[in-house]
Amino acid sequence: MPDPEPAPTRPGPTEGWILAGRLDGAPAAPALLDDVAGLPHALRLACDLAQAGIERITVVWTGEEPPDLSAVAADPRLAGRVGLRVALDPPEGDEADPVLVVRADRVFHRDTAKCAVRAWRGSAARLAKVGGDEHDAVVVAERPLARRLAAAAAEPSGFARLLAGLASPSEVAAAEPPYFGFTTPAADRSALRRAEWRLLWSLRKPADGIAAKILNRRVSLPITRLLMRTWVHPNLVTAGAFLCAVAGGILITLGGWANGVWGMLLVEAGSIADGIDGELSRLRYQGTRLGQWMDTVVDDASNVAYVSGITYALWAAGATWAAWLGVVSLAAFVINQATQYILIATVYKSGDLAAIPWMFQSSQFLSSRPTGFLPRVKATVPKMLKRDFAVTAFVGFALLGRLDFILLVFAAGALSFHVTLWIQLSRNREAIRAARRGLPHTAP
Repeated sequence: MPDPEPAPTRPGPTEGWILAGRLDGAPAAPALLDDVAGLPHALRLACDLAQAGIERITVVWTGEEPPDLSAVAADPRLAGRVGLRVALDPPEGDEADPVLVVRADRVFHRDTAKCAVRAWRGSAARLAKVGGDEHDAVVVAERPLARRLAAAAAEPSGFARLLAGLASPSEVAAAEPPYFGFTTPAADRSALRRAEWRLLWSLRKPADGIAAKILNRRVSLPITRLLMRTWVHPNLVTAGAFLCAVAGGILITLGGWANGVWGMLLVEAGSIADGIDGELSRLRYQGTRLGQWMDTVVDDASNVAYVSGITYALWAAGATWAAWLGVVSLAAFVINQATQYILIATVYKSGDLAAIPWMFQSSQFLSSRPTGFLPRVKATVPKMLKRDFAVTAFVGFALLGRLDFILLVFAAGALSFHVTLWIQLSRNREAIRAARRGLPHTAP
């Protein structure tokens, strides 16, 4: 498990500035209304700040007439929770309040601002940023220092020169970069295309399963690139993933080697689509609690669909044992998932099963990168139990004509997880009670 983060020592910023217009002595590019991976650049920057806890955003404009950002301010991703306005000078405020400052002439990882805020809250430094010279676009600073940075940003290398003068650890807190973190200029069309590819590539998650890393993301990310400027909503892709699994299950019930293979290939297509909906959601900031629940329920319903198809096909072919094993394992699976649904709905306030922190399928556990042979094995085995790996392996079984192996593996997983889940529930009773009361608790 990763080491726990240090307790915050001070509040994070609620105000953010986007420095735009002329930066480093030249017009900032991309322009605020340029399309960057399916969103106006100003909206993407504002969403980055909003998810870092910023409630008031000021575009500090230097140069000629600023653009009209009223449509950006009215976008549903911001309206009602984040205020956005344009000003020619940094706004006044309490000198003790920190400010999150962002350069508009950079494209960067969506979690860069969150990492900088986390570093600020856990330190006593005058400024916080993601570590490394590459990450020069996002800082959290005391208001007087933020004002100096805003004034210096219009001059050639002024922002960088002022940052370089704050070299001591007591003045700068450096955060660990996010997973596949990056910061890059995008001053022309070619550089912008490369920046968009880096945005797409950074959509991968440290908790990705083995098959997702090796195969699924290599298929899903190019498709996400094709869809990022379309009207296609992530929830529509989720529905498509479910239809693939249902169609696959129906095809499998028809019996025969070819139907088994094509049916499992449809299920695999649904598994890949299951990555596309999350990628679009993160890329275009379209994530909702409904979307979380749709993704969770569709994953589980898809498993029920194709396992039911396999159970029927084997029973129809004369394997009578498959009927009772399929029914028992599916019943255990449904009980397992329903129990977890109750937990995430009533205790952890999420629609994502990975929000249960003490489960071996939690985001925290799957994101860990331990050293040493045995810890690595312990961290890898749960990834082999993830749906992406199982479905890909099941395609291989179907190619071998062994649908019975798929049912046996599924049953073993569902029944063993049933036992494990109730052991975990018993061991983590106090953690569940603490989470229900909103109190911190370290699970055993």
